[in-house]
Amino acid sequence: MRPLSLTARSSATLVAVGISLCVPAPALAQAWPAPANVGAVNVVYQAVANTGHRLHDGSMLEGYDSYSQSVLVNVDYAVTDRFSFALGVPYVASKYTGPEPSLFLLPIDECHCWNHGWQDIAGTARYTVVNGVVALTPSVSFGMPSHNYEYQGEAVLGLNLNEVRVALDAGHRFAAMPRLAVSARYSYAFVENVVDVPIDRSNFAITPSYAVTRKMTVTGVFAWQRTHGGLGSNEFATEEQFLQFDRLIRDNNFQMGATFARTFRHFDVFASYLDFVSGTDTHDGYAITAGVSWPFER
Repeated sequence: MRPLSLTARSSATLVAVGISLCVPAPALAQAWPAPANVGAVNVVYQAVANTGHRLHDGSMLEGYDSYSQSVLVNVDYAVTDRFSFALGVPYVASKYTGPEPSLFLLPIDECHCWNHGWQDIAGTARYTVVNGVVALTPSVSFGMPSHNYEYQGEAVLGLNLNEVRVALDAGHRFAAMPRLAVSARYSYAFVENVVDVPIDRSNFAITPSYAVTRKMTVTGVFAWQRTHGGLGSNEFATEEQFLQFDRLIRDNNFQMGATFARTFRHFDVFASYLDFVSGTDTHDGYAITAGVSWPFER
């Protein structure tokens, strides 16, 4: 195993972050609940292009590119006017696309071929404690690998780790500007330890939303991630740690983008662009997301 000065974290590990920030406009404003007995079936496609690596000092290293595509099938349902839950799982395909030999020279990368399969089953339970001009909705969610998939390399499905997340969504609608709403979300993920190293993380996002018309909404996305624990790419010391490189890397990043949503009579459509602006020990690149949401009432 050769020493490295950059992150080899798989592009597929960005899928969960990208999808969670690029879902339909109603889901972005999760501070406000849906009415009781109303739900939606969402089908979301996402493409993530990793076009470089941010080193431990934030500088850019070009090359070692990778590309992933995923389709998420998700069901969201409001049991009451305050309590709702969601359940979904993405199908991920990824491959290494860099012209140079991959960092770990693994067959899964060196073949430059697609590796695909189901990733992590995710579920969320939300309960709104304040619902009005101001809304507050705490939630608890989990992520569980659907099977024991490979996690080393670039062309992998994910990190193959269990985690539990606690979050708080807050929103405010402005009386003076009724078309404008601002939501914020903070979540803390308790992630399964790797070789006795904690790798919990915090995610924070601000999403201002503006209703251009009654059926058309534009939403901005500003998102930060901070890893609590882990190792910088210049801190790996043992072969055991190198074997867990993708899992242990201390990935801190800032992402920015926008979502467009349009409501039709029987369904909603949405599209978004998310750019990885800055960070340390993380990928540089972008994510494009598009999807359809079919609401239903029981």
